[in-house]
Amino acid sequence: MSGSTKAGSRSRRPLLALSALLALLALLLAARPAAAAPALSPAARAGRITVYAAPGLEGTARQLADTAEAALARIAGDLPGLPAPGAIEVRLVDDASQLAAVAPADRGAPPWAVGVAYPELGVVSVAVRRGPNLLDAAATLRHELAHMALGAALGPRVPRWLHEGFAYQHSAEWSWERMETLAGMSWFGGVIPFAELDRSFPGEELPAHRAYVESYDFVGYLSRRGRYEDRDDDGDRWPFRRFLAAIAAGGTIDSAARQAFGRPIGELFDEWRSDLGRRYLLMPVGLFGLTLWIIVAMLLVLAWRKRRKQNRSRLARWDEEEKARAEAVIAPPYVAWPGTDPFAEVEDERRNPELLN
Repeated sequence: MSGSTKAGSRSRRPLLALSALLALLALLLAARPAAAAPALSPAARAGRITVYAAPGLEGTARQLADTAEAALARIAGDLPGLPAPGAIEVRLVDDASQLAAVAPADRGAPPWAVGVAYPELGVVSVAVRRGPNLLDAAATLRHELAHMALGAALGPRVPRWLHEGFAYQHSAEWSWERMETLAGMSWFGGVIPFAELDRSFPGEELPAHRAYVESYDFVGYLSRRGRYEDRDDDGDRWPFRRFLAAIAAGGTIDSAARQAFGRPIGELFDEWRSDLGRRYLLMPVGLFGLTLWIIVAMLLVLAWRKRRKQNRSRLARWDEEEKARAEAVIAPPYVAWPGTDPFAEVEDERRNPELLN
């Protein structure tokens, strides 16, 4: 018994040592200091915008500052008569992983974000790239400035879906990936219920991406819907602006929707979901038709190339046959004229005209 106990204790020693080593490594990693925030310095200023940039980004900072006021003016077109943002501090960093480090104290940033706005603090953070991928910093800044403008106009009661959808309307960000997400949500029933979308955005990247895309499209639908559901009543944004003004005046989302669109927000969401289905229901048919057209076009090109090759071969064969026939012709042998050539004198006269005299 004692021998087996000693052998067992000896066999457990390597495991205990490994456990102790792993625990030590965990403590060292936990005690490791957080990555230092990049040193930002004033790089550009225009109107209400002051850009603080990391070293090497001064040129980008000047470009952003030069266009920011014009972007704010366009955004204000959807918020007539409402309070506008004051001074805005833009923090420009090289990589999206640094956004949390330059965020205001105790605020942080989502790990998937490329820009973050803090409307109540007057601060915007923007990244120039994410890993090896260069980002459109100007579009990101327009997106975040729209957050700032909506926060100043409507206050802190604005739901997240409206914030994100409004910002998207003014950033001109289109991507194939978002269209694929909407199509998948339409085909496979992945639409997030409005009650869940209204309460909060999911905390993980994939569902958050779906929530962003859904918000973008829903608010876009509201902005172009018009007063009535009639599909011809589009292109007029005044009901959408009235909707925002009613919220700014203290109304609830539901009462503002009734006032601007004549329907509660839940019914408008159902309208949007039906519109989403109509828009993407025929997409597979369209893609199939496009694919079929491409296949037919490729077959026509291949048939033309094949016919062209056949014609060239036929012409080459005809040339060879013509050449062979020409070579096969045998000239008759020369037979001398018997006796005196009757044309000899004529030929001599042609050559010697003096013989005629």
